[in-house]
Amino acid sequence: MNFAIKKKYFAFILITITLATSLWGCGANPKNFTKSDLTVTLNTNFEESSKSGFDVYIISSDVIFSATREDAGDLEYAGYEINSLQDYCYEILTLNGASTTDLVKRNDYYYFVDNKVVDNAEYTYFHCMYKGNNSYWICEFVCKAKNYDIFGDSFLIWADSIKIED
Repeated sequence: MNFAIKKKYFAFILITITLATSLWGCGANPKNFTKSDLTVTLNTNFEESSKSGFDVYIISSDVIFSATREDAGDLEYAGYEINSLQDYCYEILTLNGASTTDLVKRNDYYYFVDNKVVDNAEYTYFHCMYKGNNSYWICEFVCKAKNYDIFGDSFLIWADSIKIED
């Protein structure tokens, strides 16, 4: 193949890849989901679902978002000494076997990331904790560990969008 043909072939491949990538990115528009006093902006690839033990459960083909509300009075009754969001986060860290050095403060919430193996597959969990008026929330974004580089930035954007209205 001569140089001119190679150049045209390369340009064709580059244009095709650029077009395919731009069309692929347009498939998911922002979408608000509101349930149980929580609103999160994800995208149209997600749909509401339900799963026992979760107040909010929203799924896509690659990511699961779940949220659980814990009443502050119930936590106190159960013997937890939680007086702040940070106290709540330390309890969540302990339950997950994570270190307090893993905890990151961002805007009005805290988060940490860890990996777990479930059914011989490794998953990355992006845990974020929020405080409502009379409650605490643990929210989780979960994807296969090998896909975290793809979704990690989105997890932060989606976590920033969470609003608690209790």
